[in-house]
Amino acid sequence: MGLSSSQARLLSLTGRMHDIEYKAQRLEAQKLQLANETRRVNEDYLNALDAIKIQARALNSDGSSTYYDATFNNLIYSKTNNSIYILKDIESGKVYCSDEIRSAFANSDRTVEGFLKTLNSLRTDKSSYTSITSVEQLASLSGATGNFKLDADLVLDNWDGIKSFKGTFDGNGHTITINNSKFGLFRSTEGATLRNIELNVDITNHDRNNIGGLACYISNSTVENCSVNGVINGNRWLGGALGYTTGNCTISNSTANVEVNSDLIDPSNGTDTAHKFDVQSYAGGFIGANKGSLTVENCRAEGNVTSEYEIIGGFIGMALTNATFNNVVATGDITANRSGAGNIGVYDYTVNYHRSNMFGSGTFLGEFNRASEVTFTNCYAYGMPTNKGTTAGENYVSFGTNDPCETPNTINSYSRLNGDSMPAQTIAISSDITTTYPNIDAGDMDYLVGMFNILNESEGGIAVDDSQKDNPVWLSNMLTNGFAMLAKFEVKANRLEITDTSVAVDTNLREVSDEILLKKAEAKYEADMKRIDLKDSKYDSDLAAIDSERNAIKQEIETLKTVAKDNVERTFKLFT
Repeated sequence: MGLSSSQARLLSLTGRMHDIEYKAQRLEAQKLQLANETRRVNEDYLNALDAIKIQARALNSDGSSTYYDATFNNLIYSKTNNSIYILKDIESGKVYCSDEIRSAFANSDRTVEGFLKTLNSLRTDKSSYTSITSVEQLASLSGATGNFKLDADLVLDNWDGIKSFKGTFDGNGHTITINNSKFGLFRSTEGATLRNIELNVDITNHDRNNIGGLACYISNSTVENCSVNGVINGNRWLGGALGYTTGNCTISNSTANVEVNSDLIDPSNGTDTAHKFDVQSYAGGFIGANKGSLTVENCRAEGNVTSEYEIIGGFIGMALTNATFNNVVATGDITANRSGAGNIGVYDYTVNYHRSNMFGSGTFLGEFNRASEVTFTNCYAYGMPTNKGTTAGENYVSFGTNDPCETPNTINSYSRLNGDSMPAQTIAISSDITTTYPNIDAGDMDYLVGMFNILNESEGGIAVDDSQKDNPVWLSNMLTNGFAMLAKFEVKANRLEITDTSVAVDTNLREVSDEILLKKAEAKYEADMKRIDLKDSKYDSDLAAIDSERNAIKQEIETLKTVAKDNVERTFKLFT
């Protein structure tokens, strides 16, 4: 028996009623979410009304003050009133810094020079450099021009040397190890720049002259921030770092700790030590010989130098032409079996090239020509000479004295032979920052050195995200919510002092209402409330329509129920 039409209609209306109730519940839930959103918008607006920002004061040339909104970038790097601010984490005590500075410290040798050198390399425009990561790539640089950067440590066995290099090579703080080889990293350079190169060398070559751990022969070239360690055995013109320099060459901020041995073995007799050349060695702990205009600054030679004959130096074997040495140290001992020895050996080439018994060796310079200009400023020689010749008093001079052989120009230069004690000496940061660290602004040096000291004490720092560096709200929140505190560097009597400070006590800082943020908040509040009101009106309209439909369905259901009841009663009466 099928359903009557009234019963079918009643079932349909009941289903519609369920749908209506579901829609109504969903709209009520959306209105509740809208109410929550309204509260959030109101809270954001109230927070904006209470928001403050930190401003820093800068002095103008006319004595007036200008305040600017402080961010991590402009507060940390600005030199506001001769002060440099830093941000420290309260919980750990670590300093907040850029990821660049954090990486430079982490990848350095934990010396200030190493830190600056690594930072300088990180700031180099990598797109202008060709990356070197293999021995094959390194060997292909013979005759090359352009810019090259080492991006991996390399080990070179039986190395043949890079010839006629004319470009820029940046070692990037990586280490190159040269084993069982006859040549240094470069055989020859012309107009080249060699920087940031770390070398370990084991070189033996009695077939060629002009041998050096970094380069055998350089002309019109620059060497900066390089170091060489190891041993070199050979005949003539040997240097721990450089064999022979000519043209205009500049060497700065570099070290050589290399044992240099001038064996003078005749290659026609193999390694028969009984057959040796009877010639001058011209060997030095850092440079073998120079013929040109040479400038050396902030360098150090620490290896011992030995020769079977004569003319060797703790730092340089021979300076035939003009040479200037500034803040240069030689600490190695020298052993020259057939020459007199002092701090500076001397020979006058203008008189007689082979004048008997007139060959010198020195704990700093083996030999120089009196006709040239050789100047020593703030130089130190601390090695000891042994196996002196019989006429030592006639063929050597000491720093600061006037021996029978005329002394070169010396300023504030001392030696162990003169009875001077060795003062503390470190390789100084070059005054010409643009040359030594071309990618570091000289005005940032105080900040960077201070940052290095702090990072060194706290074993690293905390990197600040790029999105936070220029955000004044982030800086304000870090300080006002107690996550970080301010400190500052101050230059006092040419020294940097670090003191904790705060916005409350520092007269160069102030807290102000953030008017720009407030205006933005007002505009956002109005836009958000308008959007919420429109949604709320629509929800109310939809609920009103649902309510009307619900009432109509209820009325129809009641009517159908009444009709169904009447029909049941009539049917019951018929059957009874």
